[in-house]
Amino acid sequence: MNCPACGREVKILSSVYEVPYFGRILLTSISCECGYKHSDSIITEIKEPRRYTIKIESGNLFTKVIRSSSGTIRIPEVGVDIEPGPASQAFITNLEGILTRVEDIVKVARKWNSDDSEKVKRCNLILEKIDRTLKGEEKLTLILEDPFGNSAIISDDVFIEKMSEHEASELKTGITIMEITGLSEEELKEKFKS
Repeated sequence: MNCPACGREVKILSSVYEVPYFGRILLTSISCECGYKHSDSIITEIKEPRRYTIKIESGNLFTKVIRSSSGTIRIPEVGVDIEPGPASQAFITNLEGILTRVEDIVKVARKWNSDDSEKVKRCNLILEKIDRTLKGEEKLTLILEDPFGNSAIISDDVFIEKMSEHEASELKTGITIMEITGLSEEELKEKFKS
């Protein structure tokens, strides 16, 4: 594979690890003498599509949220959808961490749209709802959907349901397709076997 920056051949390292809640993960690192670097983690397993729903309130802010790179997060009361894209990365956080991420994004959006009073008003309403939820004055719903079943909310209070194939097919996956040439299917299987 050639470097996208300088055209020289790059060095590629890869390893497969078993990670709790995510399963088998392929870690890759690409580097070139010119200084170009890229790394990625790819979940190698596909499970049943799942939807997790939980009410966010002050008593459960530390509930663990595991979002794979294919997970979609929705908070319907404020109209927020966080969908995966080509640069989407998996993360482990908690409900408070999700609200903080949304809060940070909304603050940036408010700044970018400072000349549009309607957008600023909408951003302020979202920020107020998040603040009231963090203070225990309001509840928000968090929905986590994953067409590959690699995301989760770890709580006794979460409602878990299997998604239909149609529902799963409507979700974005964030998948980037890479073509590896020069290796047969058997060689690829051997290379990524642990």
